[in-house]
Amino acid sequence: MITLIFTTGRVELGGVTDRSSSSRQLDINAGKSLWARYAEGTAGREPVKFLDVALEKTDGRNGRDRLVIDLGSGAGNEALVLLDHGWRVLAVDGEPRAIEILESRVPEALAPRLETRISGFADIDLPTAELVFASLSLPFAGDDLDRAVRTALDAVAPEGWFVGVLFGVNDTWAAEPDIAVVGVGEIEEWFAGLANIEIREEEFDGPSGSGPKHWHWYVVSAQRPGES
Repeated sequence: MITLIFTTGRVELGGVTDRSSSSRQLDINAGKSLWARYAEGTAGREPVKFLDVALEKTDGRNGRDRLVIDLGSGAGNEALVLLDHGWRVLAVDGEPRAIEILESRVPEALAPRLETRISGFADIDLPTAELVFASLSLPFAGDDLDRAVRTALDAVAPEGWFVGVLFGVNDTWAAEPDIAVVGVGEIEEWFAGLANIEIREEEFDGPSGSGPKHWHWYVVSAQRPGES
């Protein structure tokens, strides 16, 4: 079963951007150092709202030493919450500075439950996990989006969950060559064979790290069926 939900107008962004300081605004065409500067500028902001979806789907406030893969972990704002809730976390990010910041922020008592990898998402060899969480990261796989999504889904354990965000065609950044956008049809194709699929489409004007923009995204959650 697939549930489609569409929302327009004002949407609460949660920790998507830090609106407290205009000096943290970023140029999405700034080149190689963009993600290092982004990690430094967003360390300590509130977790993104999509984390609440993941916690709800997985009874995630009781991690019970289960494994979560945080794809595009950045400075670790979500990973720290997951660790605090008792999850083991594999944090993956292509930016070495982001991983460095994350590791520096983890309390000593929680450090044994954290593993980090510096890698893109398309070709990484991932273990199976009870939750694969991809908040605002997969669209930046660009031309490798198809492989990145399939790699993420292959890592979801039986009865485990995927929760992630994909950009739609009306997003301002759709014109950027390194950002991938999709439609509902592509999402349905990728997630065929999974269960409890929910696709929440949201479209609205709001702030971003590079200034005001039009957001268009799909918040997707799905569960892999258990082994029979």
